[in-house]
Amino acid sequence: MALKHAILAFLSRQPLSGYEVAKEFDEGFGSCFWKASQQQVYVELGKLEQQGNVTYEAIPQPGRLDKKIYSITTQGQKELTNWLMKPTEPTTIREDLGVIGLAGHLIDIEVIVREIERRRQLHLEKAHQIQKLDEQFAKNLESLAPKDLYMHLIIRRAIRYQQEWVAWCDEALQVITALPEYK
Repeated sequence: MALKHAILAFLSRQPLSGYEVAKEFDEGFGSCFWKASQQQVYVELGKLEQQGNVTYEAIPQPGRLDKKIYSITTQGQKELTNWLMKPTEPTTIREDLGVIGLAGHLIDIEVIVREIERRRQLHLEKAHQIQKLDEQFAKNLESLAPKDLYMHLIIRRAIRYQQEWVAWCDEALQVITALPEYK
């Protein structure tokens, strides 16, 4: 998947400003499956506009730059639909803790423990953030439109992902702190 597909997916639901798209990746639904900076989003929106996949309406703002509200075009819907119809592959994990696990014997065990504790806290906070996103869907599960039901399912997957990280951190801390060299 490319960032362009994620952006097109958001715009397939409703027109959004570049800021709103970037916010989705930072703290909204997009944070469940993709990490993208505001700069990356704006660069990609520019490319999508040049390719004819999105268009925008400039809304004047007194004393500021015009606000651009982006919409997906018919061509953009076609691009997204073509991508959606293709089989997907599991994502390869790129994880710094994997490298620490590989070479952790070169550093003090306390450094590893602190990093795992820090990561545990980050994943716990992220799980809570994502659970808040799901509250609007979980209340009315029986009456959700399919497009919202699919979002709910991805949010549930993202919550489980974060919870699994917390569980792994707990397990790793238990094993490491039981080592004779830790005491």
